[in-house]
Amino acid sequence: MKVERAKEPFCFITSSMLVEITGKKAHHLKEFIQMLKQIDESSIFYHVHRVFREYSFAPGQYSNDFARWVAEDLEEGTLAEQLASINLRDYTDINSLRAKLVDLVENYLMNAVEIRRAPAGREFYFLRSLEVIIPTSHTVWTLKEFCDALNRVGMRSLYYHFFDARLRLGHKTNDFSNWIRTSLDNEELAQKIDEIDPYFMTMDQLKEKIISLCCEIKEPSVPSLATLFVRLAKQFMGKKKWPR
Repeated sequence: MKVERAKEPFCFITSSMLVEITGKKAHHLKEFIQMLKQIDESSIFYHVHRVFREYSFAPGQYSNDFARWVAEDLEEGTLAEQLASINLRDYTDINSLRAKLVDLVENYLMNAVEIRRAPAGREFYFLRSLEVIIPTSHTVWTLKEFCDALNRVGMRSLYYHFFDARLRLGHKTNDFSNWIRTSLDNEELAQKIDEIDPYFMTMDQLKEKIISLCCEIKEPSVPSLATLFVRLAKQFMGKKKWPR
């Protein structure tokens, strides 16, 4: 890796989540869309990202709570696929994501033949979360230190810096790329990390991919004394004027 000290250090943060029951629930899609329009932003973020934070995502599963409920309890497979196929990387604020969810459900209801009701006890219960931010002991100045620390920190820290960051920063990036771009002046590496789609890999794979990209930055080789002597000799011989 290129040994270059950052302008500012990167401080790894982790977080804990307190989950609260909102008291709002939906028996069918009409109630669901009504609740979706007014529920707290933290509730939408929780239900869309929970499986990633809890490290329970696996290929083939529905990637958010909304899609899973629509598929399993309402048996509306077409809508479930639409909800699950939303590209979360396109959204940097919850209101835009809310609008997309609402639009999909409303369009589906316009053509629905019947409004299916969830079985008793299988209603959709809206939850919301409160995140408690906790600093870790890992503060780094170089890419090597960054990779070593990333290998040691837990998945909660990775989630905070990669998933939460998009909403916190308000644009399509993450804390790692932001630090590499602004403090290490490495736009190329920052862009490569930005291009990772974390929604189609496990957290372990995400961590490995980030470290792999950082390791592509090679440390400059140090010339040996013999090599330096040859270079100096060539420079000297090139400048020396010989008598005719």
